[in-house]
Amino acid sequence: MAKGQGTYLQVGAFANPANVKQLQSKLGELSIPVFTEPLDTPDGRKTRVRAGPFGGREAAERALDKMKRIGVGGVVAAKQ
Repeated sequence: MAKGQGTYLQVGAFANPANVKQLQSKLGELSIPVFTEPLDTPDGRKTRVRAGPFGGREAAERALDKMKRIGVGGVVAAKQ
């Protein structure tokens, strides 16, 4: 599935690049695909962290369950 389509987990948005790298590393250890996107906010530029794409909501929720075990949350979202 091409990035840009499918079901994703919105994990967070961070101003500190070290937080982004740490989160990417944690998710990588769980074999969860992760990518970042720049995000302009009223508080300045941040980096959005997303996981996916997943084959559907059920697969995204399984990944979210894995993430919760290491203290990382997220929200299931479709992206086109």
